[in-house]
Amino acid sequence: MVEESTTSPDVDYLRLLRRIANRWRLIALISLAIVLPVTAYAVVFVPKMYEAVAKIFFEDPRRLQAGMMRDWMPASDASFQLAILKSRSLAEAVVENLPRETTEELLARAMHRDYLLEGRNLFRRAMGQDSIIYSPQQRAVTELQSARVTFTPLPSGEVEIRAVAYAPRVAMDLANTYVEVLQTRSRSNIRDEARTSREFIETLLNQTKTSLQQSEEQLAKVARGRSLRMPERNAIEAAQLSQLENSLAEIQGSKEIAKVRLAQLKGKDASGRPVPQAAQQQVTRRLLQLQEKLAGLRERYTDSHPLVKATQAEIKDAQDMLTAGPQGLPERVAAPQFGAAERAASAKQIADLEQEVSALETREEILKQRLARTSQGLSNLGAEELEVAKLRQSVESQRNLVTTLSEKLGTVRIQEQGEDRGLRLIDLAALPQRPSSVPAMRVILLGMVGGLGLGIGLAGLLEYFKQPMETEEDITAATGLPVLGWLPTIQGSGRPDKGPEREPMSFIDVFAPNTLPIEACRSIRVSLLSMYRAEDVRTIMLASAGPGEGKSTVALNLSYVFSQAGRRLLMVDGDLRRPSLNRPLRLPVKPGLVDVLASHLPLAAALQPIKDGFQLLAAGTTDGADPGVLLSADNISRLFDLAKGHADLVVFDSAPVLAVADNLALASMVDAVILVVRAGVTQRRDLVRAKAMLDKVRAPVVGAVLNRVSSRETRRYYRSYSGYYGVGEGTSVRRRFRSAQSWWPIRRSEKVG
Repeated sequence: MVEESTTSPDVDYLRLLRRIANRWRLIALISLAIVLPVTAYAVVFVPKMYEAVAKIFFEDPRRLQAGMMRDWMPASDASFQLAILKSRSLAEAVVENLPRETTEELLARAMHRDYLLEGRNLFRRAMGQDSIIYSPQQRAVTELQSARVTFTPLPSGEVEIRAVAYAPRVAMDLANTYVEVLQTRSRSNIRDEARTSREFIETLLNQTKTSLQQSEEQLAKVARGRSLRMPERNAIEAAQLSQLENSLAEIQGSKEIAKVRLAQLKGKDASGRPVPQAAQQQVTRRLLQLQEKLAGLRERYTDSHPLVKATQAEIKDAQDMLTAGPQGLPERVAAPQFGAAERAASAKQIADLEQEVSALETREEILKQRLARTSQGLSNLGAEELEVAKLRQSVESQRNLVTTLSEKLGTVRIQEQGEDRGLRLIDLAALPQRPSSVPAMRVILLGMVGGLGLGIGLAGLLEYFKQPMETEEDITAATGLPVLGWLPTIQGSGRPDKGPEREPMSFIDVFAPNTLPIEACRSIRVSLLSMYRAEDVRTIMLASAGPGEGKSTVALNLSYVFSQAGRRLLMVDGDLRRPSLNRPLRLPVKPGLVDVLASHLPLAAALQPIKDGFQLLAAGTTDGADPGVLLSADNISRLFDLAKGHADLVVFDSAPVLAVADNLALASMVDAVILVVRAGVTQRRDLVRAKAMLDKVRAPVVGAVLNRVSSRETRRYYRSYSGYYGVGEGTSVRRRFRSAQSWWPIRRSEKVG
């Protein structure tokens, strides 16, 4: 039913997209209206910005070390290093090392705006609370991370550090300071790890040397004055035992080193207890960082520079605190704040070390079992020989352990004094020579996207709410009416485009009687006659929801095909407000229907012949009369009686149903009403309303005609039949139609009045 179709319309989104695409002019206009001002703003008002780029490369340090060091060197992957680069702690260190002019620009000309903070402060002020205000350092760190510096990993393994600023020098300082601080922190971390390992190895080496000296003295005392020779087989077993003990000692040393590093990461000592004197350790770490910072500053500035002097003063304060002992250290030490990236990196290192310790313990257990089996082969020796063999094995294993620890100690000392070989500097940032076009292009791109989105959105809204009728299925779904036929988009030739004589209708060429549009009109006639007998349909009214939908065109062409069938036809222009049927025929508007109804002019005197068996009753001029009164039921009934003697079929043109109610009485009295729907123009809601109004007056609406179907749809559905109907590939449909003046020649001598 009509009510159901109005409340729950189905939307064909594919067709909606096609209709949106048809509004490309509107989309282009809106896009240009947005893009042009945005482009002008970007060119004129967007501040000039400079971009500086530095390149670094991260390499896994374990690949650069010898085998004995690879077991305990920390792993380093690109994702971990990139997380460190983006960490807040590194950004805080960069802000501390920036020149004063650079920090001032970060604060004075901030690119980042914290809308969330502004909203929170607005709410807090409304609630009578104090606003949240961050310190200058916090604001500088936020500005640095949010708007000024980005990190781009490259497929080659390099990482680009890109810094933007309003001044070339500031951009260069931002990028290079990031590199310097990263190098300083990386060197400091590696040296801290190397120093911890060195201290542990030195302690273990001293203990091993003491134990070796005692074992050598005991062996010399037992073997003094004796000549003990071990059997050859036992000597071989003793040598194997010595090798196993050497391997076990090396594994145990690596395990202890890994445990020390693991305990350090967990904040405990080697025994697993919490590390004492946390304040002293933090001051020591701070002193090392300041020394690294001073070394970097001296590469760029002289000792008289304010930054150098300030750093030297901080170093002296830290040294004084360490010299003063526990009394000079702070009572409480704030726990360091780590970002998510740093916490993840620390957890990854701890997991790797725990896995490494577990693997070393497994290898240690296997070697101990092999040692036990080898030791059983020496059980056949005498007591003295067995004691000497054990002492010799102990001395040999301790000597090997001393050699291994000495080598590791030397390597650790080199690592402690050397450079960070995992971080490679590829290029420092150079001073930018010209402004970057990226900010302006970004604004222009946003304008283009916004303009295009606004245009498409507006076109989509228009089409969604309009929902124009395009196909026969649309009409049937909206009204439940059958579609009697369709007419293509055809245009008459030789007609003026402007002025009162313009012709808004299109007509069939009688000299080309087999064209596709003519057959379309004939199909409408056949559809109508298949529903009713010819004698049952003597009056037909063409109606439409709004103006400009083609009622007059359909009325004229339908009248022609009915006249071809031998019917005596009378065409009546019932649109008294805007008559149109007389204009394309070049006939006067009066006398007409108004004269017959109001002045009681004889119908025969008002008729204007077009051809044999085909006459026109024009609208006439109302001269102030009310069309609704003229088209009353009594007048229409009298007109029907008068027309019986002049025609077998009367076709009425009418005014739009939704515009005026002039023809509703006529609609209720004719034998058939045909709704004319213009493809792509008539809106669904208007068509449904028009159908509802006709139903209220009990008009016999028998079907609809789809008018002005686009040439694309015509080709799409009826291309295969064009040759059959006489329209070849090179013949346009438009050329098959012409003005009514070229056909149906009017004999002026026969016209009345």
